[in-house]
Amino acid sequence: MSDADSPYRAPRPGRPDTGDSRTWADDSKAWADTRDAHRLIAEALARLVAADPTIPPHPYLSRHLAHHAARGEVLDDTHVPLAVLPWESSANVRTLLRQSDAVSDAVSDAVSDAVSDARRQEWLEAWARIEPFIGGAGPDSRLTSLHLAHHAATRPRTPLDTSTARVSGSRVTPLWSDWTAQDNVLAVSETRLESLTRTTTTDGRSLLVSGDDHGTIRMWEPHGVPARAPLHTYGGAVQHLLPLPGDLLLSAGTDGSVRVWHLTRGQLLAEPVHRPGTWVSALTLFAAKDAPEVVLVAHSDGRLGALDPVTFRPVDTPLPSLDPAPALLSGVGLGGAEGMVLAVAQGRRVRVWDPRRADGYTHEHEHEGAVRALVDLAAPGRYALCDDSGYIGVRDASTGRETAVAPPPPAGPVVALTALTVAGRAAVASGGSDHTLRVWDARTGAAIGGPLEGHTAPPVALTTLPGTSPDTSRELPVPAGQELLVSAGADHTLRRWKPGGRGVGAGRAVRRPVTAAALSGPGATAGAPLIAVADESGTALWDTGTGRPVALPAGHAPVTAFASAHVRGERLLVTAHSDAGIQLWSLERGAHAAPARLAGLLGHSLPVRSMAAFPHEGRTRLVTGGEDGTVRLWDLDRVCALVCREDHLLSVRDVAVLYTARGPRIASAGTDGTVRLWDPVTLRPVGAPLHCEQRVVNAVAAVPVDEPDGAELVASGGEDGTIRLWDPGTGRPVGRRLDIGDGPVAALAFFRTATGRPCLAATGPGGTIHLWDTDAGSHLLRIVTGSPLGALDALDARQPGGPRPEHPVLLAAGVAGVCVFDIRWEGR
Repeated sequence: MSDADSPYRAPRPGRPDTGDSRTWADDSKAWADTRDAHRLIAEALARLVAADPTIPPHPYLSRHLAHHAARGEVLDDTHVPLAVLPWESSANVRTLLRQSDAVSDAVSDAVSDAVSDARRQEWLEAWARIEPFIGGAGPDSRLTSLHLAHHAATRPRTPLDTSTARVSGSRVTPLWSDWTAQDNVLAVSETRLESLTRTTTTDGRSLLVSGDDHGTIRMWEPHGVPARAPLHTYGGAVQHLLPLPGDLLLSAGTDGSVRVWHLTRGQLLAEPVHRPGTWVSALTLFAAKDAPEVVLVAHSDGRLGALDPVTFRPVDTPLPSLDPAPALLSGVGLGGAEGMVLAVAQGRRVRVWDPRRADGYTHEHEHEGAVRALVDLAAPGRYALCDDSGYIGVRDASTGRETAVAPPPPAGPVVALTALTVAGRAAVASGGSDHTLRVWDARTGAAIGGPLEGHTAPPVALTTLPGTSPDTSRELPVPAGQELLVSAGADHTLRRWKPGGRGVGAGRAVRRPVTAAALSGPGATAGAPLIAVADESGTALWDTGTGRPVALPAGHAPVTAFASAHVRGERLLVTAHSDAGIQLWSLERGAHAAPARLAGLLGHSLPVRSMAAFPHEGRTRLVTGGEDGTVRLWDLDRVCALVCREDHLLSVRDVAVLYTARGPRIASAGTDGTVRLWDPVTLRPVGAPLHCEQRVVNAVAAVPVDEPDGAELVASGGEDGTIRLWDPGTGRPVGRRLDIGDGPVAALAFFRTATGRPCLAATGPGGTIHLWDTDAGSHLLRIVTGSPLGALDALDARQPGGPRPEHPVLLAAGVAGVCVFDIRWEGR
């Protein structure tokens, strides 16, 4: 709909505008300026937004208000109020904010601060963080997710202020958060991305092009909005993309075919290569001296062919001989009119082929690991490569001499490379299996800037975008001679980065991922829970009522799991560590005193991943499940081991305690795909293992049912993304599978609402918390965080050692940190 078609036109000149003493005639001169016209439209539309975010605005507001505000340079929380954001349907707020921020980046810090004070964008920025992940969530979920994201961004490590914590219509009240998620996501794909490139269309536009594992090719604007309808190959994964002049694109992948596409028409033009039973291992352009340019296609069986880049017919031209194995290829420009030589990698061996020489290959060298990527650099005659050992090096294509070596990354192989220019210097960017991008000087091998962190899985493909100056584009400006880096990750995201700095729009630095987190009952302030949080830097207890931390004494390995216990009236915190040890700590030394270590438990040979404490026969028991595949039972009163079981074939992922008519039972979930039940007296199996048919079972929880005997069901959360309920007495499933729909289930937690409604919370790498009514089997709410989660814990009437909270409290933790909130399903 055009601006002229808006149903919310301003009054005619001379007629008072509702809610404003000015007349439209007073602003008539502003209409001569497009920017001011959009500002006036945004102001008029903003006055039509209801104060209550549960009331749907007119569709025109939800689609166009942010756009008008951005074009009027008034994109702020006043002109795009909170109440319209849960209904926002244009899916471009994050794009508009990037364009708006480009103006601030181009001016001085003092002016930027002044603009920031005048234009508060807290709610808009919170929405932009979750917008790529919100999908088709309903208004309840959108508003709740926005509320939580806003609190996490604006009140980190701040005690609860009930006067500001409530938002009408939100199903939660944020209590405490320590959350630093990146916000440089360009786009989110439902499928795994496999390839990425950049093309320039005939009208001069830069577009990103991605290929995925379902054979789909997508085109994106540089700010992440889809540019065209997707192209479907109906073949295997698209692992190679090669743009050509005239809006043409070549694609290739696991089905052994090469296809030719016209991007602007969205049309498949030809399929010049089709070799079923093989896959394409390389697709590149090559131009020898005094020879026409050709497209080289290498297959997994070592067969190499050449195509004419105009007719796409086979070309009879000299080609190097390859071993019968997959090959990586990269043409290396020698500068001027010297043409190219060809770098060829097969396994650990790299060779350089020069078509001008009769003997073909000029030199070769072996690497410690299999070569993962080859890339031609901006420096003539230089190419970079990486391998499985973590090596990143630059070599001279003429001599084979190594000219630069980058320091090895801290962990794992390097899986992707791309060439770029940083401040006029030739550079190479790498993506590692540690999920981190790094940029290196191609001349010296020295790092340029710090690690670029934010992906939650390895970046599998890299490309660049040209930098622009603030006077010619509203895109993010970068210094002359520098490019932006774009990465496609196995976490299904496209992200954009500024080399030599933090991720574009990243805000605060990324914190270390949380390795374990749990609620530990009330702290110094009545009703305010105590939170145990561990990451690579250490372990701390946070009191959500005071906002004060207490660190556990140093000297212990990183924490992998927590449990709370009461032994003879004393509150204990139990910690499991990466060295397979377990420590007991007293929490009775005062509100701000460090916990006192009481004892240690030894027995596991690999780290413990889950623990649960429970009272039994007048004593306190602790059950632990470890990566060594064992389930162990401990007596915390006497600080001793009771029994060990080794029935799980692989590691134990989670344990829980449930109560049946015959007494308590221990449930353990394993990577062998089973849930097993144990008698806590003997730790002998109860019944046959539950074969859950969910691949790996990552999580298990006890689910009470409203029956006279107080029986409980067992909930299992699987790698296949489903939750199943089981009757522990019969070993049979109860009800239908519950599908979270966004990846594996990593954690489960049961709680009851204030009116006693039984609910199950589930989460995983998708970063969304799902709430289910277990009685009805109905999905209640999605809470989108935009960052993978690995831990959940709940506090309600079942939690020992303190008063029952008025509303159940839920903790969620993962890559970006930890957040705690209560659930207010009834009564808002």
